Amino acid sequence: MKLEDIKNPKFLKDMDYQGLNELSADIRKFLIENISKTGGHLSSNLGIVELTMAIHRNFNCPKDKIIFDVGHQAYVHKILTGRAKEFKTLRKLNGLSGFQKMSESVYDNYEAGHSSTSLSAALGFALARDMKKEDNNVIAVIGDGSIGNGLCYEALNHIGAAKTKLIVILNDNEMSISENVGALHNTLDKIRSTKKYHKTMQDTKSTLQKIPGIGKYVYRFMKYIKESFKKLYMKEGYLFEEFGLNYYGPINGHDFKELDKYLQMAKNESQPVLLHVITKKGKGYKYAQEDKIGLWHGVGPFDIKTGKMLGNLDDKISWSDAITKHLINIAKKDKKIIAITPAMANGSKLNCFKEKYPDRFIDVGIAEEHALVLANAFAIEGAKPFVSIYSTFLQRGYDEIQQDLARMNGNVVIGIDRAGIVGEDGETHQGLFDVAILNNIPNIIIMAPHNNKEAANMLYTAFKTKGLVAIRYSKDKISYEDTTYELQSIGTWQIIEYPEKITNNGYLISYGDFLNTALEIREELKVKNIYLEVINARYIKPMDTKILKMLVKQNKPVFVYEEVVSTGSLGSEIAKYLLEQGFNNIYENYTVPDEFIKQGKRNEIIKLLHLDKNSIIKNIEKKMKKCK
Repeated sequence: MKLEDIKNPKFLKDMDYQGLNELSADIRKFLIENISKTGGHLSSNLGIVELTMAIHRNFNCPKDKIIFDVGHQAYVHKILTGRAKEFKTLRKLNGLSGFQKMSESVYDNYEAGHSSTSLSAALGFALARDMKKEDNNVIAVIGDGSIGNGLCYEALNHIGAAKTKLIVILNDNEMSISENVGALHNTLDKIRSTKKYHKTMQDTKSTLQKIPGIGKYVYRFMKYIKESFKKLYMKEGYLFEEFGLNYYGPINGHDFKELDKYLQMAKNESQPVLLHVITKKGKGYKYAQEDKIGLWHGVGPFDIKTGKMLGNLDDKISWSDAITKHLINIAKKDKKIIAITPAMANGSKLNCFKEKYPDRFIDVGIAEEHALVLANAFAIEGAKPFVSIYSTFLQRGYDEIQQDLARMNGNVVIGIDRAGIVGEDGETHQGLFDVAILNNIPNIIIMAPHNNKEAANMLYTAFKTKGLVAIRYSKDKISYEDTTYELQSIGTWQIIEYPEKITNNGYLISYGDFLNTALEIREELKVKNIYLEVINARYIKPMDTKILKMLVKQNKPVFVYEEVVSTGSLGSEIAKYLLEQGFNNIYENYTVPDEFIKQGKRNEIIKLLHLDKNSIIKNIEKKMKKCK
């Protein structure tokens, strides 16, 4: 079967098991071949092939709603719903999204990108169905990592209370529960897996309670025995039963016959059900299947035969790598430094810190809020925590940053990774909101280095400074070398003057990666007789009021160039200050507009937003002509 010819998943219902297994092999081959060219989430999708096929085979979508938690593991779902021919455009500008996208297909019922929202969304769909007196099924597919997040337990608590028909599929690729259950569980599960089981239990209860005098006591005793067996032998499964979900599993997630059996059982339930499905992450591709630390979770283009990643071969390293190297160097002398990550040890490169200082490293799982409060308590006890969180995930911890860390003035350093435009992961992952989020919080220092030396000094200064410090850095690469560590003056900017003595006729303020582009812009404008001195606003908060007062006094044109949303940006704070102090010349703030930014390569998105070098040069040139 040619996958590009698939229009909808109805054909799966008529296939025999041999045909299904052949199709699953074809899908895996298709995924490997395509993702090796485009990049994307490989391991999770290779592991969920049979499960996704079985869901579509046993349910009637789009009437029945499937919500994939995060959505990064929905590639097979996309293939089965007629989008295989678009995979060449995966994660590209105006191409196929790497997540579920409602505008792409009627089969995509919800959108995510961040973890652990599927259960809340599924319950919302189920309760809305009940209110409208409809009869469709709602299925939430969630991974064993995501289900550890607190939001899931809020949802589970409500699901158990609501008692409405809802199917939760726990896609477990760690096999952490099956080791605990053994032969006795298999025996119990055979009994529990029959359609007659729950009816039998109800009939038994009814019969026993009718026995005069002792009936209800016999029933209570039998129920006690049953609950004791659950506690002893079901462990995690018992937790879900306590929440009010009927638990079935473990289930072989690569066996179509077994999946059919349990999915049909779940359809026949009138109450919420949890199917615990065991899958193998990376199944079908040796390098991904043998990966133990997540290197093959999200990948760029790679060579299928060798498993080697493709791309620009230079001596640059990622900002994450550089920050971690400096962290290790500083922690060598400062034994109070510890590192905390919410499930991003590999992406943030903190796995290198873990190898060096295993006793000073904590991975809390997908739990940003917990990570921040944990760090604050460590700080109160005298430790110096470094918490690495992607900019897009930092949003989840806003309350903790404000109420716990900042209000208590905790000595915590937050490494804001993936700040700015991240590219292919699109609107759910762009790191454009952290400055606006943090800028309105008291007791916080926000730093943004533009090169390796500045990053080294900022990290060193952060650990020497009392209170909450955030250092933001992008997904891009920089040149790295070991260096000495020097203290910086908090809240100071740098005027980067021309090498030759030139009287400037304006200022261009920037920070981080954009500062390097700002320096290029300055040189090209010089040819056009526009002389802008560049200011490195390396401290977004607090601002350098000494330099700002100078700008007011000189009253020359001021341009601000930054990679964040406009509302709450440094530029908006500068504008407010200048206006209040009587500045009355040209002022322009070049930032990301007030909208969600779509996927595409970073340079493509920057150009699309007219934030590329040429666009800025043209705009400044046009503005400066008005001054003459």
